[in-house]
Amino acid sequence: MWSILHSIFTTYNGTTYSINDFVTSLSSSNPHYIAALAVAGLTFAIGFIEYIYSFILVNRERKSPYNVLMHTFYFAIDSMGIFVFALASHATGGFWIFTAASIAEVVWTLFEVYNLVLCIYVERDDIWGPSVTVAQAWWKVLGWLLVMVPTVNLFRVFMNDPAMLKWYIFTNILMGIMPGLYWEKRGTRLGASWGLAIVICIGTINSFLLTNMWASISDYFSFQNNPWFYVVGIVAIFFSFRAFWVLKQLPEKPKTMPNGKRTIW
Repeated sequence: MWSILHSIFTTYNGTTYSINDFVTSLSSSNPHYIAALAVAGLTFAIGFIEYIYSFILVNRERKSPYNVLMHTFYFAIDSMGIFVFALASHATGGFWIFTAASIAEVVWTLFEVYNLVLCIYVERDDIWGPSVTVAQAWWKVLGWLLVMVPTVNLFRVFMNDPAMLKWYIFTNILMGIMPGLYWEKRGTRLGASWGLAIVICIGTINSFLLTNMWASISDYFSFQNNPWFYVVGIVAIFFSFRAFWVLKQLPEKPKTMPNGKRTIW
């Protein structure tokens, strides 16, 4: 009995991975290089699609699929990633994956800035109520960024996360769980989307397959070494499926908005 409890709660097969794991896994000398590169590319592509959906939905339907705290949380992580990957590129002699990831993080951060601006100028009444002015909304967003940016950086140190992999899985866990709950709370399909729900579900499953990007880069994320990674994955996948049930319960959105823009399926 005690050995089972120790294996679940007190056994750590290493505490982290290293940036050299990226180099080993994603270099052409690795016989599984193509598979590792393909799953990493798919994971990044899904992340971009999830955020592109966000600003399309706001522009069409005046509501984002994600709440303002998700936007500030992702801004904190991705803005940190710009520097983390740039420094990793420098430390590894310009390894191309780190350079490309740093550039990708710049794009993601700009996406998040754009979404935060839309929170202030388009979604302000929905988020904070009609009594909140534009200036007050700016201060609220800046206040949350002031909380999120140093907190995320501190926890990266606590987590011993040299190249963002641990934080990245948290972004995908959050993406699998939170949107459906947010849509349910709002009580409308406006700002939500069946297409986005499908993308989120595929992305969440992809993150926790035994062949996921994390495990392909480092054994630290394998089932044998990190079963809790996959336990959390089951929970996130469940909630990503639950989002379909949420959408089915909500009233259908109109085909077009009052301004004539078509809504998103």
